[in-house]
Amino acid sequence: MRRLDLFLVFLFTIPVSFAQSPASDRAASLRHGINLSGWFASSGDLTQQHFDTFTNEADLKLIHEMGFDSVRLGVEPSLIVRHGQLNPANPQALAALDHAVNAALANHLAVMLCVFPNDDYKHNLATERGVDDFVLLWRVLAAHFSMADPGKAFFELMNEPEVPDPYRWMGIQARVVEAIRGVDTDHTIIATAANYGSLPDILQLEPLRDANVIYNFHFYEPYQFTHQGASWGSSDWVYYKDIPYPATPETLTAQMKNVPGDLARYNLFLYGATGWNRQSISARIAFAAAWARERNVPLICNEFGAYRDARPLDQ
Repeated sequence: MRRLDLFLVFLFTIPVSFAQSPASDRAASLRHGINLSGWFASSGDLTQQHFDTFTNEADLKLIHEMGFDSVRLGVEPSLIVRHGQLNPANPQALAALDHAVNAALANHLAVMLCVFPNDDYKHNLATERGVDDFVLLWRVLAAHFSMADPGKAFFELMNEPEVPDPYRWMGIQARVVEAIRGVDTDHTIIATAANYGSLPDILQLEPLRDANVIYNFHFYEPYQFTHQGASWGSSDWVYYKDIPYPATPETLTAQMKNVPGDLARYNLFLYGATGWNRQSISARIAFAAAWARERNVPLICNEFGAYRDARPLDQ
């Protein structure tokens, strides 16, 4: 749904932890992070030259100096496993990934190692073969990174799985966690909910039977502002441009005149009429915090932001 490299890449994690467990303690190292978008996933370029030059140690050093404590490193599955088998065509990719993880850790940055597949891979999770491939992928990744510092390296199972059935996704996620624990019992796992792992999705998730897990959701509301101009997702978004935040119906009069289609105009009107502001966003996120508190689990939000091409420059 979302091309993350086109978003503001700030990743602000908000740990909510109550149980005394490794996951609760380690969540504190994920307070201010940044997505390393487009390095090992989502770029369309999986060549050695790209791995060596797209992000380097000087970048990681600067990220730390800017006050960040963590990075989120997406991994394209085909670099590790292809068609249910280890991929012998890319042994260099794993070595490059090792170098990236080690360089981040050396620069005092915790690393969320996240499987970041394309839509076809996610859609294959509707099949047992696709699930088997996903389980194998994490068995390989977990075994390979089992010696990395468990206090600083995290296993994030998947970015926005897009599995529409929350119960099916919970079953898949449980299988993957079991496979990881078969080869690694120390590292903290970062789990998410079905669909796009949004706030409504996390509220439908039941925690895994594993205490060493951090839960994660993404928050992009209000979409009329954060996704204005985006060519994916809702067909309305591409028509929205120069949408301010916050807004009222009166401040959106000129923008609504330029939007073709009654439904797209109505959705933009709803954005202004809803009264989005700091307080209303905080009230929504409070539902996620309550979910974590009631289940006594740590929770983070490791994606939010706005598409940069069409929003006002001062927003």
